[in-house]
Amino acid sequence: MRIHIVLCLVTASVLTANSAPRLIELPATATYSNAASRFQFPPKIADFVREKINQFDNDGRDIGVGYNDLVEGVAVTIYIYPMAQQAPNDNLEGHFGTCKSDILNVHKDAQSIADRSERVLAGGQKRDARYACYTYSQVFAKKLQPVRSELYLFSHGRWFVKIRATYPVGRQALSESALKTLINDFAWPYRL
Repeated sequence: MRIHIVLCLVTASVLTANSAPRLIELPATATYSNAASRFQFPPKIADFVREKINQFDNDGRDIGVGYNDLVEGVAVTIYIYPMAQQAPNDNLEGHFGTCKSDILNVHKDAQSIADRSERVLAGGQKRDARYACYTYSQVFAKKLQPVRSELYLFSHGRWFVKIRATYPVGRQALSESALKTLINDFAWPYRL
């Protein structure tokens, strides 16, 4: 079954000023290289195709890159942005609380499914992450439906790597497998 997804989760991080994101346009076959963080975003990761690249600040240090897996029906956004200089957003645990609050503020019917620390195979290495999962209803793939939304938050040097994935409830097994492949196949820079 082929599901058409028009949703790319793109929400500016809480660490930047409230301004409209700037869409970065480049050829569909080109890899986007973020100079500030040294992360690279190829046109395709596993079965996910890049959709949108948004820059949330003036100097390119706060970005969100959307990917969709149209076969499994998963929309993912990978956010890269610097850690704040003040609590609670200056460390992984504190910022994880902020990220969860943001989800609950936007989705009033959100129900928490999971909230834990995990060791995740990301970029070919085991990395510490905070993980949360919610269910709520929203328009997804052009119809109002119940969805699962997964949040992975990592720190990498003085940067946060936040991965948000959304897919229809009932497609969990296939969607989670596709998401884990994307997280592992997404390359991380060695030096920051």
